[in-house]
Amino acid sequence: TIRAFYRANLALTDPEPPFDFYDHAMAIYTHPNLLAGARLTRCQVERAIVAEGCTIQDARIERSVLGIRSIVGAGTRIRNTVMMGADFYETPMEVERDKAQGVPNVGIGSRTVIDGAIIDKNARIGDDVTIRNAAGVTEGQGDGYYIRDRIVVIPKNATIPPHTML
Repeated sequence: TIRAFYRANLALTDPEPPFDFYDHAMAIYTHPNLLAGARLTRCQVERAIVAEGCTIQDARIERSVLGIRSIVGAGTRIRNTVMMGADFYETPMEVERDKAQGVPNVGIGSRTVIDGAIIDKNARIGDDVTIRNAAGVTEGQGDGYYIRDRIVVIPKNATIPPHTML
């Protein structure tokens, strides 16, 4: 279920997770991605896993998992969230094209707040967005998102425009 996926991923951030990727007797290896290490600039990170190839600046990440190539803008706060990352990096030309068309870049924009969500791959979340299920909705959906078991899910390739509140 979505809740089981969410809980299992966030459990990896616990001080003593229910399973250990670093146990020498039963090591679990992932395939190599051949990406640069994650780059974090002026960030606060508590109980999180940040995969290779991420770029995060001036952000606060708490009890979350950020997948490969995750981009997080300045002033953003992410809590209790599983972000799957991206399959690609955008080129500078693609970034400029998106900007001219008013389309957010792949990743999470600046000054955004996300709490209790699953962000699937290649999602585009604009600046000044709030994603949290403050009303405690159990099931629902809207333009570019749905809610299952009180977890806000942003599907693969979705776009959430700037200044959106979910």
